[in-house]
Amino acid sequence: MEKSYVSLEKKLCIICGKEHETNSLLLDRRLKDSMEKYTVTGYEHCEDYQKKIDDKYIAMVEVSNDPDNGYATMKTEEANRTGTIVWVRKKAADQIFNLKINTPMVFVQPEVVKYLQELQLKEN
Repeated sequence: MEKSYVSLEKKLCIICGKEHETNSLLLDRRLKDSMEKYTVTGYEHCEDYQKKIDDKYIAMVEVSNDPDNGYATMKTEEANRTGTIVWVRKKAADQIFNLKINTPMVFVQPEVVKYLQELQLKEN
């Protein structure tokens, strides 16, 4: 593909890991043909999950790998997402895990997802 001095910005969803467009245009100030058609510039949750976050839900994103320094410090790019996402109300998550979660998502091990599913079954 040809290079250009303009590029369409994309972000990676911090929750599902998929690319999404931001409707922003990037420009090489030197006007050199240095960019591809799309440029990924970082992480940001996608529009699909914004309503859940606005409604005070937290995404529990299941990962298959065990981080070296613990799940709380796992880097987004190191996470091997399984595709399973469990949405829990922030207030309920604070009570279930007995701590304050101040982010819209956390990485969790499969056992946590299983535990949350068992809690849901008990309520029904």
